[in-house]
Amino acid sequence: MTLSNLAINLEVGQEIVVGPHDEHAKITKIEYHAKSGEVTINTTKGPRKALTFKLAPTYAEDWINPADKYR
Repeated sequence: MTLSNLAINLEVGQEIVVGPHDEHAKITKIEYHAKSGEVTINTTKGPRKALTFKLAPTYAEDWINPADKYR
């Protein structure tokens, strides 16, 4: 099965399952970091990454010179 679209609905106060032992935790804060593109979730069990991947920039002009992404 291949997905072409993914939507995640998260709300402050929602209960989620985290960790290797399926511990329940409540979401206390949701943060989006524009510079890195990451979404982090603060929970009662500590901060968590919402996604383990980042979205690629849609603008081709951003990477005209391949060396620019390292400057």
